[in-house]
Amino acid sequence: MNIVSFEGKPAPIPDFELDSIRTLVGSALQYDPCPMLHEGAMVEVVHGPLRGVVGRLARKDGARARLILSVDLIGQAVSVEVDAADVKAY
Repeated sequence: MNIVSFEGKPAPIPDFELDSIRTLVGSALQYDPCPMLHEGAMVEVVHGPLRGVVGRLARKDGARARLILSVDLIGQAVSVEVDAADVKAY
């Protein structure tokens, strides 16, 4: 485990962010971890039939993600929709 720091000083985390997480965790609501993935980022599929496949995240809409798998050398690509929970940053 490491502490995120800048110039040797721990980075402050806003109280409202921690309070919000504590409130959710203490509630009876269902929640899932949600990686902060951004369109254009390289991602890897970690579950399902495409496990191990690496592609570029084209779109993330709620529980679905659209990946682009490309072969740059020949200028060709395909896209596929997968469960957003099945991908992580590469």
